[in-house]
Amino acid sequence: MRIRVDSVSVSGVLLTISLLSLVRSNLYRASTWKERHIWVTDRFLRYNYESLLAFASLALIIIGITVIWTGYQKRSRWSWFILVVFVCVFFVPVYLLDVFLDLRRVGWPWWPGVVRDAMEGRLFAKSAIRSLATLTVMVIGLLVPIRAFFGKKPFLSSGNQSKELKNAAGADPAKMHRPEKE
Repeated sequence: MRIRVDSVSVSGVLLTISLLSLVRSNLYRASTWKERHIWVTDRFLRYNYESLLAFASLALIIIGITVIWTGYQKRSRWSWFILVVFVCVFFVPVYLLDVFLDLRRVGWPWWPGVVRDAMEGRLFAKSAIRSLATLTVMVIGLLVPIRAFFGKKPFLSSGNQSKELKNAAGADPAKMHRPEKE
């Protein structure tokens, strides 16, 4: 088996790693499916939506990995669009909406504060940095093979095409006998 190292393969590996990095947290949340209700405080009980969202996220991750290693590796444009939709319509709202809303509320001073909070071990800050890093890798993975998906396809010139036909058929197509029409 020969492994090609080109922009699409590198992109596929980056996107696969990004998607696989999401599996652990979703498996943890999905494992709470037996608990139908969760106590938020001593007096407040709510439905366990996280387990349902985790199962849906795992299904979408599996679909994304399947698209990457089937159509994406064959350079099908539809697979690139599916992954763009995955990143923009699934990943950003589910994993980064709270981060972007917090960033909008606080502004640029948010960055040093989130790094400081992550070093102190605050869960939101650590999750925000991890999600932003994953988004960065996903965007790089989508932009690296743009030319492979949307660049011009190489065509043989007319002279080269006849040589290719001669080599494949064993005869020169210009010298082949064509029957006359009656």
